[in-house]
Amino acid sequence: MAQNLKKPELYLPEILSEVTESNLRDHDIKILQPRHGYRFSVDSLLLADFVRLRKFDHILDIGTGCGVISLVLAKKHSNVKIAAIEIQKGLAGISEKNIRLNHLDEQIALYESDLNRIPEIFSAGNFDHVVTNPPYRSPVSGRLCKNSQEALARHEILTDLDQILSAARYALHPGGRLSLIYSADRAAKLLAGMHKMSLEPKRLKMIHPAPNLPARLIMVEGCKDAGEELRVLPPIFLRDNP
Repeated sequence: MAQNLKKPELYLPEILSEVTESNLRDHDIKILQPRHGYRFSVDSLLLADFVRLRKFDHILDIGTGCGVISLVLAKKHSNVKIAAIEIQKGLAGISEKNIRLNHLDEQIALYESDLNRIPEIFSAGNFDHVVTNPPYRSPVSGRLCKNSQEALARHEILTDLDQILSAARYALHPGGRLSLIYSADRAAKLLAGMHKMSLEPKRLKMIHPAPNLPARLIMVEGCKDAGEELRVLPPIFLRDNP
């Protein structure tokens, strides 16, 4: 799938003293997360459930964080292979530990890398599916997270939407799929960017905090070099009452 690349070194005593362990019982997954820093939210689980995969798909997970999306997809689909990329060394180390902790080494390969190095690691058109829960907050709107690890994971500081879409287009073969979650108030930017990159939006689902509140997030599946035909799916309400 890829050229050999040195995986991140794990400083386990340091990692284990700085993390908490949780259980995702619905998926039979144990997951380590930073005690103080970026911790995954329901966004990642919703996206993992939204993704449609086929047997033997090769998947690229851009910005894997602690690896939760890759872990869930690997557990649900035992015949897929996943390359998970993370730029932050601390999160990459934890992600690698989570892969081993859940005995998914044969399905998931972790790469500590930024998006600019993707052409060095993978051949163009190598993947059937790209999945990403990218940083979708603008660094100039609102306050940055005080924790630097969390700020980099949630704000467009090290990368932005255009770079992510460009990387996805490079990685996918024609007809390959991109699934991502993004801020609903930036949906116009997302859909326009996907169309520009010929990652044509095909499925769209809104996520609302409650039935009477505006959508907070949007999930979109795009297809490389496909025609224009978009299905808007029933929305998700995170709670029933206001």
